Amino acid sequence: MPLSLIEKLPEGISSGSAWTASAQFFEAFGFDKLIYVDRTLAGLSMFTTFPESWTSHYRAAAYDRIDPFFAYCCATAEPMGTGVDYLSDYPFLSAVQRRLIQEAGETGMRAGMSCIVRQAGPIGAGGWNLGSSLPRHDIEKIFSEHSDLLRLAAFFAHERLQSALDEEQRYVTLSPRERECLLWVAQGLRSKQIAEKLGLRPVTVELHLKNARTKLGASTREHAIAIALLNGLIFP
Repeated sequence: MPLSLIEKLPEGISSGSAWTASAQFFEAFGFDKLIYVDRTLAGLSMFTTFPESWTSHYRAAAYDRIDPFFAYCCATAEPMGTGVDYLSDYPFLSAVQRRLIQEAGETGMRAGMSCIVRQAGPIGAGGWNLGSSLPRHDIEKIFSEHSDLLRLAAFFAHERLQSALDEEQRYVTLSPRERECLLWVAQGLRSKQIAEKLGLRPVTVELHLKNARTKLGASTREHAIAIALLNGLIFP
């Protein structure tokens, strides 16, 4: 692995800086449509060069539950082709899985290769979808020439990203109201019910929950509760 990547990913680097350095490395090989995802019991970590609108849609539609990347790519350590140029190779995909790939194609993602760093198992799954706007035959040529280097870089970048995320999560603090609202949500209450208990307006409860999700990097209330519980920020 080039020393330049190691130098740009030192210990203690922030997750944002680690992502930027990793993206620049892979883009130098032609992979300009990157997705890094890691799904654990605590939730989903996701970094991508895709438009923010696509990322928001992916989370809102809970696409990680049906994403063929998790269902098939993460089932093996061997690289698999990804993107619209490979759709014909996977006739067994469901309609919604095909739609997800086609929507990614609308952003310019044509072809890519998976680099799995966590094979599917009880604690989760994850890895890199090294996607590109280049056609399939170009990607296959690039990957055949540099596969060992790219896969090594994928593992190294994954370790740095996860280390940074773990460290950043450790220093997250929630306000008393944010903790209180999360605890009530964990017990099955809705915003209006929580507002009545705390003597607040529902919109204020929603604001506390939104702030908690932002601080925790969570996509949903349930995700925020899981992260907060695992990090000892709230107690059942």
